[in-house]
Amino acid sequence: MTRTVQTLSPFGVELTASPPGAALESLLRSDFLRSQLARHRVLIFRGFAPLPGDELVEFCRRFGELQDFDFGKINELRVKEGSPNYLFTTSAVPFHWDGAFLGRVPSAIFFHCEAAPAEGTGGETLFSDTTRVLAAAPAERRVLWEKVRVTYVTEKKVHYGGRFTSPLLGRHPRTGEEILRFAEPVTDLNPVTLEIEGIPASEHAALLEDLRRRIYDPAVCLAHAWRAGDYVVADNHALLHGRRAFADAGRRHLRRVNIL
Repeated sequence: MTRTVQTLSPFGVELTASPPGAALESLLRSDFLRSQLARHRVLIFRGFAPLPGDELVEFCRRFGELQDFDFGKINELRVKEGSPNYLFTTSAVPFHWDGAFLGRVPSAIFFHCEAAPAEGTGGETLFSDTTRVLAAAPAERRVLWEKVRVTYVTEKKVHYGGRFTSPLLGRHPRTGEEILRFAEPVTDLNPVTLEIEGIPASEHAALLEDLRRRIYDPAVCLAHAWRAGDYVVADNHALLHGRRAFADAGRRHLRRVNIL
């Protein structure tokens, strides 16, 4: 099996199997995964053989312990009629990091695309590299961020909920890099509210607006347009991720496993 490699902008790498249909096991091994995630943050694999049913779980076990949800280890991300949570609608999903409400933050999130929206109809997954956000921020802004702690609160209606507090700045547990730990407020179904400490209340709105502008900056933000069969692995510590809204409720189905 050979592969073509394309470096993406502003970060990430896409690897395409040639000929199509090769087993992902032939390429993706633990040492390769760790080294390439540290370098590229997002790995996209196209043209590889599917991993149906529980084969996806068994494959992901090769890389570490998997996060348990009350429904199992695979989160089926698709529209669910009558869902009380925005994740399972066609709405946009604000930037966040996985696992915080569950008390264990995965190192990587592993996606497989079963069905993709038609080109140009939305549904892209967004990744923001917070190490780039920090590198671009002026020193006085970083000094301000060092003072901030945020408490996130949401009602548990699906697999997560409750209350937790996090400093705005943290450290990547593998690389030691400084990272931004920020989740945007949610005003859709199942709202997420933010309680900000460390700076005057009069500065809260400006803080949130400035953070939003910085994490959506095209210089730090990758938008991945899905194709059926795509595999995507993302660094859940360095990155925040979210989703653009999409038009066709029946055309987007991702299967996601969190690797602790």
